[in-house]
Amino acid sequence: MRRPRKRAGALAIATGCQQISTTPDPLAKRFVVTAPSSGSCRILVVDDEPVVRRFATRVLEAEGFLVSQAADGAEALRLLREAVPAVDAVVSDIVMPRLNGVELLQVLSSTHPHLPVLLMSGYAHRELEGMGIAAPCAILAKPFAPERLVEELRRCLRGAGV
Repeated sequence: MRRPRKRAGALAIATGCQQISTTPDPLAKRFVVTAPSSGSCRILVVDDEPVVRRFATRVLEAEGFLVSQAADGAEALRLLREAVPAVDAVVSDIVMPRLNGVELLQVLSSTHPHLPVLLMSGYAHRELEGMGIAAPCAILAKPFAPERLVEELRRCLRGAGV
């Protein structure tokens, strides 16, 4: 955890990619804690369908996440190698050309073992369990509501201690 920073009567504590802010409430003579912001969380969205990629990117950027995009797992690996600063989580489709989401997850489990990976799929969850998928933080069924994407991603980040 980084050192708390104090700004004009407010205190901000950075924990991973989330920031918890407190501001004084003059009426109650106490500090009010503001929900963590997503402003410094870097997310990589991986999907071969441009419409889905743009949708997920717009939803996450509207919530304050910093988003990069890749069209498949191979491009995602290249972007992850070049990412400075590092990516905090990956949101990936499962069925893609070249390197699919399951293969991407398997590579990331050895190269980036603490990186949360949220998989998206149009397949039923039971079908995916039978595929031997190696521990994604969650599987999000397509189609999904914007709120569900944000909720699952935040749960994955919390679970990874980010």
